Amino acid sequence: MFLTPVLFSYLRCAIMATAHEVPSSASWLSRLMTTDFCPWANRFVYWLKEPIGWFVLATAVSVLIGLYFSPIGWTLAASLTAIMVVGMAWPLIAIHVTTCQLHPEIDCVHEDDACRMLVSVRNRVPVPVWGLAVEGYLDCDNDDAIPTVGLACVPPLCTSDFGITVNPSLRGRYPIQTPHVSCSFPFGIWTARRNLTTTKSLTVWPKVFPISGTCPIVGVANAEQGEGSRGGRSGDFVGVRAYRRGDSAKHINWVASARVDSLVVTERGGPQCVELDVLVDTFCRGTRDQLADRIRVAASVLVNLHQSNVPMRVTIGSQRLRLSSGSKGRRQILDALADVPADGSEKPIERAAIGRHAVIEFSSNDSGQEIVRMIDPRGGRRAGGRLLTKQIRSGETLGTQVREFWTEVRDADVAA
Repeated sequence: MFLTPVLFSYLRCAIMATAHEVPSSASWLSRLMTTDFCPWANRFVYWLKEPIGWFVLATAVSVLIGLYFSPIGWTLAASLTAIMVVGMAWPLIAIHVTTCQLHPEIDCVHEDDACRMLVSVRNRVPVPVWGLAVEGYLDCDNDDAIPTVGLACVPPLCTSDFGITVNPSLRGRYPIQTPHVSCSFPFGIWTARRNLTTTKSLTVWPKVFPISGTCPIVGVANAEQGEGSRGGRSGDFVGVRAYRRGDSAKHINWVASARVDSLVVTERGGPQCVELDVLVDTFCRGTRDQLADRIRVAASVLVNLHQSNVPMRVTIGSQRLRLSSGSKGRRQILDALADVPADGSEKPIERAAIGRHAVIEFSSNDSGQEIVRMIDPRGGRRAGGRLLTKQIRSGETLGTQVREFWTEVRDADVAA
């Protein structure tokens, strides 16, 4: 048994779609025919947005025709009434004689990744049930949309399990609103709805792109990996210096010492670990898609830094994170970013004064363009000075921009 799109649901969405105003480039006749001149009166005719409203209106007109003009009006009224009764009774029966459950196979998935949803439907009557649909599970706009799941037919007196593959396109914790089972079969003139019996939530993480290279901001604490050339007893060769009391004998460069007739020590520069304050502004000054791209870039950079064991103090909107190590810390980052509302927070992030730690800030400028600011109070050479600003362009090149986010790859010029 397979899942198929529900044709009547598509038709109903097409009927309910209304255009209040067309672009100014259209002809004056098109604008005249499609512009809503009396929006205040919409509440009085809202019932006509459902096809059943037009059937009621047509039935009333048919009764008037039968009363004052011709008996054919009674025939039309009876036919329309029969259609309305069947079109309303069957959907009501269908949603009340069935029990639906919906849950994903896995709890978490990234944006645009395939996720398999399992639907279990129990039919308690000895006749098949057609036209069931589950709406509102992956809906983030609170509007009528294409159903998440559509069932062509449910066999009688049994419990049927169905599977469907979906690709969530926007981060979040679904369902955002209470999902419901609906039915418009057979005519699609009226839709009966009932809350879904049992659901299990699905967390959609933002998409994470791979990043080449390492963070170019130089830190001050010795580490096993990272940028920098602080003097130490291990790491890459930096140069030589005069012997100082306490230096180990194994670090003495005997060849250089013989040349100058004094002890010379090999100087090595170990990597340093940078301490970062990462700020993710969740206030949306542009469009929802621009905010989504900002969150994706932030997720990619945060995951990259976390995998490099860079100590961070992460602020996402009003939420401050204390990251754990390993996969648990990665999940903390992605869960916090998934909790960011689709339209952003109500107010921008409060920017603290620049301290001794470097800062990476994901935000937008006054025109709504997404930017990333990297502030290094120590003015590191690889950071391009005290302030480096990158502009994120939305579109298909987002993955390429993120991949080349760190403009320098350590020792890439030497390797070349």
